[in-house]
Formats: sequence, C-alpha cells, structure tokens
Amino acid sequence: MIELTSTPIIILAILGSVGVALPLMGIAMKEKGTVVSYGIVTLLALFGSIGYILYQLALDHVSPAAIFSEDVLVDDAFGAFFAIAMLIVAIFTTVGSFSYMKNKSNISVYFSLILLSTIGMVLVAYATDLVMLFIAWELMSIPTYILVGFLKKDPISNEAAIKYFLFGALASAIIIYGISLAYGITGSTNIGEVIQGFMVLEANLIPVALLAVGMFIAGFGFKMGLVPFHMWLPD
Repeated sequence: MIELTSTPIIILAILGSVGVALPLMGIAMKEKGTVVSYGIVTLLALFGSIGYILYQLALDHVSPAAIFSEDVLVDDAFGAFFAIAMLIVAIFTTVGSFSYMKNKSNISVYFSLILLSTIGMVLVAYATDLVMLFIAWELMSIPTYILVGFLKKDPISNEAAIKYFLFGALASAIIIYGISLAYGITGSTNIGEVIQGFMVLEANLIPVALLAVGMFIAGFGFKMGLVPFHMWLPD
C-alpha cells in the first residue's frame, strides 16, 4: 500500500504532472511559447515542491511510503534537506536555461526533461532501499541522456550522448550486481539493514561485501563522473 500523502509521492505528482503537461502545452501552442513562459511554469512547479516540503516540515509530519509491504521511501527531515537541495539545483538549471535555449526548438520538451530528472533526484533523497535508490537514480539519469544529446544537429552533442548512455548502462549493470551481492549476504535491500548486516558478517563473507561496496563505488562513480571514473565527462 502506498501512503498517498507522503511528501515524495506528492512531489512526484506535482513535478510529474507539470512535466507531462509542458510538451502538451507545446503541441497546443505549436511551440510558439517562449523560453520564459515554459521556464516560469517549470519554476512554479519547483518552488511549489519546495513550499510543500517546508510545509510538511513545519507540521513535523513524517510518513513512510510503503510499497509492496516494504518501506522504500521515508519522509523525514534528512531526506527533505537533500530534496530541497536538489530542487534548488533544478531551479538554477532552469534559470540558466533561459539564455541557453533562446531561439532553439522543442523548448517545452527541454524543460519537461528537467522536471522528470528532478523527480529522480528527489526520490534518491528519500530512498531507504537499494532497489528504490537504483530506480530513482535511473529515473534521474534517463532524461539527462536525452538532454546531453538535445542538439541533434551538433555531432559533438550526439557523440557525448552516446558515450554517456553507454557508460551509464555499464554503470547500471555494475550497480545491479552490487545490489544482488548485498542482498545475497544480508537477505535485505533496505539500506540500514544492509549496513548492519555488513557489520556482523562472518569472515568468509567479508570479501563478498567488499566487492559489493566496490561495485557501488564504481557504478555510482561512473554516473556522477567521480575520479577516476570520469573519462566520459569532458565530452
């Protein structure tokens, strides 16, 4: 059962609905809308999301979102802090796009992709389960693959998008294998339970745990462009 009033679910609804509505607006207006008009709609969704999070914090409301009988998202102050940070990053990205997207096509789709990627970032902030963390990270990454190659007539943009996608797919496979190892030795994908399980492992399972941790570092390192996994980033 899903707690529909949980903050991450509400943010998903706000950003998701606006993210879907923007391309529909573009179709209805035959892409005659300006960068500012689409950008303002995007900013309203982002500021509205921050406002809702702050409102929930003021009420001291903590509501786990249980999916398939497991708490995979937890609405708490820790998650709210990082969710707000991600939303602020999205706001700066949106504002910076006003000049970048001037005189370019498919503006509504561009801002829609920013919102859809932001959904993934917010869910990452609230995730308490490795599987949910992976799904949220992919939800964040997939729109960015498109954004990197958004300038279809630019060969450099296309090359960068292909490299980013291939390295992203490799990183996803590494993360999935790391999750499978963690689940195999702890019997859980809950992040807290996995950490506790790693602390009380038998000696013969320690190398497997280290391998799992190494795969998490490599997988997420590739996706975040951390040294030494940043070879795709210059493009």
